[in-house]
Amino acid sequence: FGEESVLVLDLNGQYVYFFEELRDIVLGDGSFLYSFGRALGGEFMGIYAYYLASPFSFIVCLFPKENITEALLVMFLLKTGLCGLTFGIYAHYKTAKGELNRVAVVMFSTFYALTAYAVVQQHNTMWIDNLIMLPLIVLGIERLIKYKRFRLFVVTLTWALMSNFYIGMMMCIFVFFYFFLSYLTIPRDELNPMGENRHFLKSLLRIAGCAVLVLSMSSVILFSASYALSFGKTTFSNPSADFESKFDLLELISKLFIGSYDTVRPAGLPFVYCGTLVLILLPIFFIIKQIPFREKVSAGITVIFFVFSFSSSTIDLIWHGGQKPNWLNYRYSFILCFFMVFFAYRAFQYIRTVDIKYIIADVAFWVIMLVILQSIDDYDWIDDYGTVWLSLAFFAVYLIFLRMHIHMDSVKSTSIALAAITVLECFVGGLLNLTSLDSDVVYSSRTSYRSFIDRVQPIVDMVQDNDTSFYRMDKTVHRKTNDPMALGYYGLSNSTSTLNSKTIEFLNYLGLSSKSHWSKYLGGTPVLDMLLDMKYVIIEDGDEISSLYNLVYEYEPEGNYDTLYAYENPYFLSLAFGVSDDLLDYVLENDDSPFERMNNIVSAMTGLDDEIYVPITIDDTSYTNASLTFTSNHRVYTSTSDDVKGRVTYTFTAAEDGNIYCYFPSDYARECDLYVNGSKFSTYFGNETCRVIDLGYYTAGEEVEVSLRMTDNTKLYIMSEVTYFYYIDEDALDAAYTELSASLFEIEEYTEDSFTGTITVAEGDELIYTSIPYDEGWVITIDGNEVKPVSATGEYSTSDNIFEYLFSFVESLFSSVFQSMLDDEETAAATKNMSYYTLNFYCEAGTHTITLSYEPECISYGSVISLVGLFAFAAVCVIDYICRRRRGFVSYEVTEEDAPSDEITEKNCHAYEFLDDEAAKTENTSEGDSDGDSGEGGGE
Repeated sequence: FGEESVLVLDLNGQYVYFFEELRDIVLGDGSFLYSFGRALGGEFMGIYAYYLASPFSFIVCLFPKENITEALLVMFLLKTGLCGLTFGIYAHYKTAKGELNRVAVVMFSTFYALTAYAVVQQHNTMWIDNLIMLPLIVLGIERLIKYKRFRLFVVTLTWALMSNFYIGMMMCIFVFFYFFLSYLTIPRDELNPMGENRHFLKSLLRIAGCAVLVLSMSSVILFSASYALSFGKTTFSNPSADFESKFDLLELISKLFIGSYDTVRPAGLPFVYCGTLVLILLPIFFIIKQIPFREKVSAGITVIFFVFSFSSSTIDLIWHGGQKPNWLNYRYSFILCFFMVFFAYRAFQYIRTVDIKYIIADVAFWVIMLVILQSIDDYDWIDDYGTVWLSLAFFAVYLIFLRMHIHMDSVKSTSIALAAITVLECFVGGLLNLTSLDSDVVYSSRTSYRSFIDRVQPIVDMVQDNDTSFYRMDKTVHRKTNDPMALGYYGLSNSTSTLNSKTIEFLNYLGLSSKSHWSKYLGGTPVLDMLLDMKYVIIEDGDEISSLYNLVYEYEPEGNYDTLYAYENPYFLSLAFGVSDDLLDYVLENDDSPFERMNNIVSAMTGLDDEIYVPITIDDTSYTNASLTFTSNHRVYTSTSDDVKGRVTYTFTAAEDGNIYCYFPSDYARECDLYVNGSKFSTYFGNETCRVIDLGYYTAGEEVEVSLRMTDNTKLYIMSEVTYFYYIDEDALDAAYTELSASLFEIEEYTEDSFTGTITVAEGDELIYTSIPYDEGWVITIDGNEVKPVSATGEYSTSDNIFEYLFSFVESLFSSVFQSMLDDEETAAATKNMSYYTLNFYCEAGTHTITLSYEPECISYGSVISLVGLFAFAAVCVIDYICRRRRGFVSYEVTEEDAPSDEITEKNCHAYEFLDDEAAKTENTSEGDSDGDSGEGGGE
């Protein structure tokens, strides 16, 4: 509340900006299909499918833009409450009416809603819908097996899969596992109350049919997600599929105690803390006689299965879709948390039948285990006070109150007392997890987010209010890489797990900060801006920008902030323009320097030979406190002293008035400090500084000294046979700009996912280059006739019909998502020319009308299949109802007052649809075991 916020980790760096974009789509002019707010532009349905598909996401549209953090907080609170609600529903229906303890239901629902997983992972809000749906999915599976009721299962699994396809995929794996386990362990007298022949086979066919319905109704999300993943996520990592143990069991046991947060970083263990009372009751569950043996076997298999999944690297990899998680490990551990809490709830139902000595022995075991864990130095997440002493205190308190609960007549009063302790523990445990998460990765304040947006938004609005044409703009002052989505402009900066690896590589080739899954507008130059439709650049006081740019707006924010300036690029072209098809012969990876690449790109486009970036001759290269060796086309400078850092110094003379740029290529980048004329300028080879650096403006004849000083690394690798320093030849740039301006695409109308305009193509410029990333979803029409883009592979994946598309979807699912576990497959050879990275097509010389519209097959086919699935589900529901009516079944509610005690048991009130005749009623209600372990029917 107040100046604090829920912003942490990826919610802070990515998701909050996606929610800003969603708000703009619903209330503004954005598009669900495409967004130019991500690097150069890209499909948006993949982002929607992964991050925003939950219906709760639209809560942000109900809040003013300045209250986005409050909207997220409300969303978190609602989802937390609903986790407790659905667990409560499951517990309620799994309890016979005479044994229902409402306080206990609330108590264990609270444990489930505030498990360590739910609290720590709440910032991954798109995952939490699956926590909400899990209890209902489990209930749906059991209803499907017992009573052929399929609606709950289909609806909840569809919700889970559509709200987040990634965790939804894990839920599907769980459903496959749990169906067989549930069938084998449901008590025989409850398994088939209708007396159906070949019950197992028919149940298997029913759940398979339901799975088809679920997948079909989810197709629009699944196809969009699959398409988004094809841009590079499935090849993001190539982990080993070898079997190996990821941790020892004591490490996992240590995570069962309060305050046992370790880290969300790659070394992190599963978050499985569910409450001290849950820990106490888990062993008790297996010794209670009233709990059927089959249920105990099921519980044991479930726990062992998930512990083995956590421990085995190969099984864990399968759970994560063949890709090793980038932080936030064991993303399916909430399923084990659910079952542990439910097993504890079942034990609590019969706790009054347990001899107190068993509970004392049980608590003693956990205390001894805690003492052992405390003595292990490597388990530094076991805090003496936050874990050990706090756990001991809760063990003692729970033991006292459990004894009172067993021996006192007033069950309700002791239950309320235990519930109060539960609430206290959940609060303390949640608080410890949040503060530990803050120490680990740091929560951002509301002020840090709002002050940045409020500071930069006015100058962005100045530009947009005065120029409503289509263009890209960006800035050199950043909060995070996704700032364009919050500020509402089309930029080059972006970060998302549904990455486009080609775009990231392309921007890196041209000298921007760009790697892994992100890009940031740092390293921009006039030629890059000319090629990528960049019209405006916003900088703050002290930042470097080319002297060729024109200052157009100045804004001085309130408070102690630097002045912001908006500069216009005088070499702005258009989103598309005609060039020579010699461009297709140039391969970017053949050069090692972004300056050489941009020179060659412009030369191939125009046919001009003059270099725009002119290399500067180095007058002297020296190194101090370092030795020099050579390896693999690199100079290797090795520090010779532990006390004084090694340094490499380059001295040269400015050839012309203007800005000087530098770039040091290296295949073995190790961060160092960059000094200019004796003063520290920045770092280099760091995450954001492995890029083109603008060293500032210099006059002709001025001597410049640039040094690279090693920091914590003892070696510095710099590629040899490459020029490091360049200046711009203005005459060559002017000539290139004039040539490229001859065939500009004049945009007359545009939306986020479509463009219409005219172009006059000059002779020799028949290849139309666009700065849109290559994507077969773009439909190009010239004078009403559709044309295909130029493909770097010479192949297209366009499907002629929906069945062909389905086949290719299934094929790609198994060959790409799990490719790390399969043999490498041959793929079409792609030449890394401009058509590998950007959308290009041919157009004859002359004046033409061109339309670009984004219409990916994944949306059209996915929508059709989803609608078919939805109608099929509705039809099945109607047919099922008609068939039940014809067989003499009716649906009617039986209240406690109306139900004859000798004919209808409480557990059957909601479990069955009753036959019309009294004999059939009596037959149906005779099913079930005498101890009241009905599995369903606690409803009123």
